[in-house]
Formats: sequence, structure tokens, C-alpha cells
Amino acid sequence: MKLSQAREAVGGLSSTSKMPCKSYNLPAQECRVGSKLRKKKGTVCSNCYALKGRYLFPNVKNALYRRLDTIRSKDWVDNMVTALNSPEYFRWHDSGDIQDAAHLDNIVEVAKRTPDTKHWLPTREYDVIRNYKRPIPDNLIIRVSAPSVDGPVPHGFKHTSTVHARTIPTNSHVCPAPQQGNECGDCRACWDGSVKNVSYKEH
Repeated sequence: MKLSQAREAVGGLSSTSKMPCKSYNLPAQECRVGSKLRKKKGTVCSNCYALKGRYLFPNVKNALYRRLDTIRSKDWVDNMVTALNSPEYFRWHDSGDIQDAAHLDNIVEVAKRTPDTKHWLPTREYDVIRNYKRPIPDNLIIRVSAPSVDGPVPHGFKHTSTVHARTIPTNSHVCPAPQQGNECGDCRACWDGSVKNVSYKEH
């Protein structure tokens, strides 16, 4: 399958000005944990950026749901590997989250089949990650995200992330984007397996 056909089959990849790579986003309305958290004041999801602004434009919303519809396809892994086209870096879900263990299984398989790509997968699906038994390839960094602003680092996970308004957890790498035009610049901490926790300024 050609690159253009593969990207169409997975619903397309997304590009953001902040990041040094393409990403794959899903509708935030379909986040399992996030849908519960956004009803609670003080959580990161209560002011979710992916539920406002351009994400509400009909063409964007349709694209997000089109991607969601493709993840159950038996050819999704094959198509995704082709669609990625071996980039150096890739981010999963700049909006949305993993749906279940089967979805994570497929992402793991994509990472295994693209060993030269460094994958970053942020998630709040604690139970899916905690109960997942298959080995995670070294090129896939799964960062389990704290649910609350200024909350503690999630316990029991290899890689984590937090959001701070006032309190930065100790031994954290602080995301430099706010000081450099809201762009990653040359920082790649989110993809770096040696970085235990990344903390982002609330926005």
C-alpha cells in the first residue's frame, strides 16, 4: 500500500506547531478516564484543551472520529506502520487516549515494527497500563499522567508526567515549552526513557 493510501486508511496523521513530529489524535469525548475526570474541579481534564477551540470545528471533529473508527480494523497495524514512514519521533494522542488493552496491544505492535522510531504515549488509563502483561519495547515510552493539577507523581509506573501550577515534584524535568514559544525546540524529554517524570506548566 502506498503512503498516501495508508494514511487515508488510518484516518490521517496530525501535525502541531509545538512538536517536532507528527502525531495521532482521537476524540477527547471518548476518553474513558478523562470523561470522568473532566467533571471534577482541579483535574487536568476539567479544562481540557481538546474540548474547545479548533477541536470543535466540524471538520476536525469528523477527522477525530474517523480515526477512532479505524482502530478496530484488522489491517490497522499494517496501515499504521506504513503511514508512519519511519520518522525519528512520533507522539500518540495529542488528544484522546487508549481505549482498552486491545488498542494498546496494537500500538505496542506498531512500535515493535518501527524500531527506529521513538514513540511517546501519554495516558491516564492507569488500569490498562497496570494490568498489561506484554513486554513494552524500549522505543515506546508510556507516560502515565497525574489526574490533578499540582497532584503527586503517579505511583508504581516507570515513566510519568504531572501538571503544575505552583508545585513542581522533585526530580522532575520541567517542560521548557512556555519559555520557548510553546514549542519543544530541541527538548526530547518526553521520549527519553531515562527521564522519570516530566512536569508541564498548567495552561
